[in-house]
Amino acid sequence: MVLRLLLIAAGLFSGLQMALAAPWELPTGVKTLTVNGYPMAYRELGSGETVVLVHGAGTDYRTWNALLESPPAGFRLVAVSRRHYYPERWDGKGGQFSTKQHVEDLAAFIEALGAGPVHLVGHSLGGTIAVRMAQARPELVKKLVLMEGAFNALLPPKKPGEGGISLLAIRKEVQARFEQGDIDGGLEVWVDRDRPGIWKRRSEPARQRARDNAWTLVSPAGPGAVTCPDVAGLAMPVLLMQGEKTMPRFARIVEATRKCLPSAEHVMIPEAGHAMQVMNPAGFQAALFTFLKK
Repeated sequence: MVLRLLLIAAGLFSGLQMALAAPWELPTGVKTLTVNGYPMAYRELGSGETVVLVHGAGTDYRTWNALLESPPAGFRLVAVSRRHYYPERWDGKGGQFSTKQHVEDLAAFIEALGAGPVHLVGHSLGGTIAVRMAQARPELVKKLVLMEGAFNALLPPKKPGEGGISLLAIRKEVQARFEQGDIDGGLEVWVDRDRPGIWKRRSEPARQRARDNAWTLVSPAGPGAVTCPDVAGLAMPVLLMQGEKTMPRFARIVEATRKCLPSAEHVMIPEAGHAMQVMNPAGFQAALFTFLKK
């Protein structure tokens, strides 16, 4: 009996240590794995082949909530938040926010899961992290899914005299608003840069995710642009996913990516834009697992 009580106490203490690994509050059902000195938060559901889901800019593991509600049989879904994203409430101060760091963190996280090669899914800027990690550690990736990766370097440079405000100028304006305490105003500038009115049409949960991750949008991540040779060199099976109603810039990026990697499969998610996993979760899930089950 004494031994049993000691074992129970040890288990409780171990669980407490895991909960205390993060210096910020963890939502119910969220775990952490400490990699490279940082407690990476994640949610996981299901069992079987592991699918690691990597979010894009200005969001976090919650962008995959609809998918996590009903994981298909035979798959373990792991939605991770990258360094300095929610549930950490980051204020943009301090270092270790870079593409290189995020790639190293993701590789260490996958190793810590102990799941062998995983199916890796990267959305938007998360696609950049996924490609870079697949390049550096191909033995960790069984299949790669890129959801409108933010591969701006694949597009031709603007010609002299072409309109449009540079991303650098937008980032400076957004940061200025953040520093004045106008988080929503800065986010509206950022979100509406391609198509005015998007911020106001977003659901409140989507707006809150953006607020929780606002400072990650204006923190330089350093070198990491994905080029055509980077894409062409991917050795594992690749699926390119595109929203039927996505913005023209992302449609052009997907088209350019297909030219760089003709062997990649391509699927269009109907009635969805860039955030296809949110706008049409059923269509997204069907396309994703059709590919992963091949």
